[in-house]
Amino acid sequence: MAAAPNSSAAEFADSQVAFLYASQTGNAESISYSMYEEAAKRGFNAKWHVLDDHEKFGFNEVRTAVFVVSTTGDGDPPDNSARFWRVLRKATRGKDRAYSHLRYAILGLGDTNYSNFCNTAQRLDKQLLEAGATAFYPKGLADDGTGLEEVVESWIEGLWPALARVAQCAPSLAAETEAVVSSEIEAEADAVSTGLKGLALNSSTSTSNTSAHQPLMLNFQVMKSLKAISGAPRVPSAVCKIAPVDSSSESSASLAEGLACPPWHASLTGEDWDDVSLAPFLATLQSAAQLTSPEALKRTLLVEISLSAADHVHGSWQAGDSFNIYAPNDEGLVAGLLERLAVSPDEARRPVSLRKRDAAIELPTHLARFATAPASLFDILQWACDVCTAPRKQTLRALADHCSEVTDRDRLLFLSSRQGAAVFDELRRQAPTTLDLLHTFPSCLPPVERLLELLPPLAPRSYSICNAPNTASNTWRFAFNVVEYCITVEGSDVSTLPLRRRGVCTPWLERLPRGQRILVAKRRNVNEFRMPTGLDARPVIMVGPGTGVAPFIGFLEQRAQDLVAAGAQPQEAPLMWLFFGCRSRLHDYLFRSQLEQWQSEGVLTRLSTCFSRDGLDGPKYVQHTMAQHEDELMSLLLTKSALLYVCGDAKGMGRDVNDALADMLCRYSVKHPECFDVLADADPKQLSKVQALQLLVRWSTERRYLRDLWA
Repeated sequence: MAAAPNSSAAEFADSQVAFLYASQTGNAESISYSMYEEAAKRGFNAKWHVLDDHEKFGFNEVRTAVFVVSTTGDGDPPDNSARFWRVLRKATRGKDRAYSHLRYAILGLGDTNYSNFCNTAQRLDKQLLEAGATAFYPKGLADDGTGLEEVVESWIEGLWPALARVAQCAPSLAAETEAVVSSEIEAEADAVSTGLKGLALNSSTSTSNTSAHQPLMLNFQVMKSLKAISGAPRVPSAVCKIAPVDSSSESSASLAEGLACPPWHASLTGEDWDDVSLAPFLATLQSAAQLTSPEALKRTLLVEISLSAADHVHGSWQAGDSFNIYAPNDEGLVAGLLERLAVSPDEARRPVSLRKRDAAIELPTHLARFATAPASLFDILQWACDVCTAPRKQTLRALADHCSEVTDRDRLLFLSSRQGAAVFDELRRQAPTTLDLLHTFPSCLPPVERLLELLPPLAPRSYSICNAPNTASNTWRFAFNVVEYCITVEGSDVSTLPLRRRGVCTPWLERLPRGQRILVAKRRNVNEFRMPTGLDARPVIMVGPGTGVAPFIGFLEQRAQDLVAAGAQPQEAPLMWLFFGCRSRLHDYLFRSQLEQWQSEGVLTRLSTCFSRDGLDGPKYVQHTMAQHEDELMSLLLTKSALLYVCGDAKGMGRDVNDALADMLCRYSVKHPECFDVLADADPKQLSKVQALQLLVRWSTERRYLRDLWA
């Protein structure tokens, strides 16, 4: 990826703007697409691409770029930017000002509940600046923990005048667009102001009149005192239209018996992948067993899938790797949604194609394939669109325009406004499906093609492989909790109501019959969360409560195989120490017999456990168990260069373990200051909390402290 020739500032009024994204769950993709679509309306010659398509759109020739990037896992970049990062590092290594021709803006999405907030955006900004690129607009960092819209909306609003200073746009079209926007805002303000007056007698908690669905409980009392609202996002343009196809033509919706995967799976598996081990392929569901007792609060399953050598390069994975499963939305939910949209069952199953309304504006990525490969509306909604993620404000604003009742319209406008932020947060907390939303606002009836373009893409779900490669069988095993839960909300009579919610993938996997083939793909192990090869001399410390223990089962299998291959006794191998925790020793102690057997054989040197709900004296969570062995752990980490692996929940366990490690380092530094270089000339000789956290970051960079975390 050679750099383009340098350009002087005078020549820089660029004729084209590239909107580039890296997205794991679809948020960054949707936001980037909305910006691209608006840029086109404003008269900019805009293009829109995922970062991994850098060769197709010629990144090194791009002179003006707007990046929207999210962060996943432990500060890792999204999967669909992995190739871009490798090439970017290679292009900038050892070169001065390799991208001096590039001017850019970056919007980062992250969550302050996790470590390494917006790490992808921070890294991208740093690397581009070091390569000579220039930021034409200040970086924005949006926090999903408090609401992305707080930053996203104002950042986008300020982008347009900054972009106009570095990129060309059609002046007449830009002026026309601004006039349209202004008139839309004025008309909206007048309509909402009028509507608010009529809500004074009807602003109690909103409920659905449809008995088949649980209502959302949203209190609109605050609207009584409002005279007007502000800050609602612009309505995204309609970009998609449905075109019927010849009913006699073959639809991609036809699936062979025994397949439980997207009807267009052949186009996914047939794409050109630079690393064939990452290409999606079909695997067969071989077995499933429940690991927890019937009395356990959560139901945990262990599933095994068999891999065909014809579909997968089966020698290309290791213990510690993870993979994606392409799962559908619930069939009953999709059927109910189409019925709510007044689409008949026959029409729902009839193949259609999706076309662009405006030749200059591309379809969203997850819908673009249906321009050339017909599919039914049912299959598009079931396999391509996320109907379970809580809506963005821009979606609510767009839905408001499709309400026949003023009350519904104004409440949706209120939810998308600055004044409605608290109620919007409560809506998101209740985790509504798209169907829940439409039943809560019964007069809202958007055309089905409008809803398709408003919904984000349905992202695959990721799971850790909990076995090691074995020449005797080519399988992956993985463990998961079946996601079913209740959200408690206050009703209008001050009683509480439970809203029942279910995950997308895990209930589907539980229902699938054995022998079904599903679409999966190995994920790139970007942070090298793997065992060292052979009988490496370094001790291994593993922290994995609940299903976080899964990859360590693979680690221990690998250690057992390495011992056999080397003809070595367990006592000759370096230490392997596992910290495991769960609610109850009796009900959800996952892999108990296997772990205890490995411990008795010496494969697992030490096993430290805790049980949070057994009511016994002693440690409650894994970080408490670690603190009991503080001196041993710190000695292993500081004098033996031990490898520390942590796997599990990011917001709770991952953060708590990281804080506990920092506290342990601080206490240990008082007793053994000689173990810390930074304390050589310090007085007093004690590590501060900031220094301890910095040391953990350094260990992470050195691949000594490795974390596989999830939401």
